[in-house]
Amino acid sequence: MPSFPETLALIPALYLLAVAWPLTAIDLREHRLPNRLVLPVFPIALVSQLCATLVSGDWARQLFAILTAVIVMAIGIAANYFDVLGMGDVKLASAISLIVAYFNLYLPVIAIGTAFVLAFAVVLVLLFRGKAKLGSSIPLGPYLLLSFIGSLGFDVFMNWV
Repeated sequence: MPSFPETLALIPALYLLAVAWPLTAIDLREHRLPNRLVLPVFPIALVSQLCATLVSGDWARQLFAILTAVIVMAIGIAANYFDVLGMGDVKLASAISLIVAYFNLYLPVIAIGTAFVLAFAVVLVLLFRGKAKLGSSIPLGPYLLLSFIGSLGFDVFMNWV
């Protein structure tokens, strides 16, 4: 059973779950993740995690979550510079990292790594079926969201059930 601070820290995850379907639909259709849906995750996460930290006194969790999000953002900006990732994907990956790093040190790596593995597998299938060519791009948002849901769900199941 989650403690009160951990329940507070889940609020941004609930927001991201609420906008996951619209984000997925928009990304599949337009290959973009709109700021109006992604950016609210940051203040929601920071405020809810700050409240959870004030109740629990566990400042290390809060600082690690912020540091992880900053590192993911920096790596993502570098990847965007080389046209590997779009900025919507960078912001979404950073938001996901901010949320999940609060709960487990390894979840950001698991969530983002799983998203890339899933996307790569789909690209391989599309290439072999002739539905895509080398150099084609696919929307990464749906894979990031799916791996976010899976990794956080797994962590919740393993630790709270």
